[in-house]
Amino acid sequence: MKLQAMQDLLQAALPKKRYEHSLGVLAAAKELAAIYEVDLKKTAIAALLHDCGREIPTKESVGKALELGVVVDPIEKSQPILLHAKLGVYYAKHKYGVADKEILKAIRLHTTGDAGMDKLAKIVYLADLIEPHRDYEGVEVLRELVKQDLDTAMVRAYGQTMQYLLAQNLLIHPSCVAGYNEIILQRKKIKA
Repeated sequence: MKLQAMQDLLQAALPKKRYEHSLGVLAAAKELAAIYEVDLKKTAIAALLHDCGREIPTKESVGKALELGVVVDPIEKSQPILLHAKLGVYYAKHKYGVADKEILKAIRLHTTGDAGMDKLAKIVYLADLIEPHRDYEGVEVLRELVKQDLDTAMVRAYGQTMQYLLAQNLLIHPSCVAGYNEIILQRKKIKA
């Protein structure tokens, strides 16, 4: 399926504000793909479809995930907003015809991050946080950092996410901690 056809399907499936967010992530991700020399077509598809699982309302996501055979962990059951990433992988495959493993991985990891992320996954994760519609304390710093070094930006993004979750008394997904720890450990080895 061509990108424009995916875009048309996505526009019909998502609320206007969520669709506009997806276009903002697409624009931010394309800019980062150029900086970090990542395949533009893969980046565009992953960024555009990163929230395609949001066509399922959060309150229905656990039931829908189980119905579709998507594994739901205890943290996702407690905080079902996280499931839109896994549902996104399902819809990217079955509705939008995406088979590329890197694209699907980027969609799956855009909410929690994880260890072993490639440049494409990091770009989609970060583009989701810095797209033009985002307005929160620290977003401008993150927008600058992401143009200088992906891992430095990831560490900051993980840190901001964990601080937010702690302040809200929410659970921190182990994948988020694993992604943060991996980068910190790599940096310590370099300095050692």
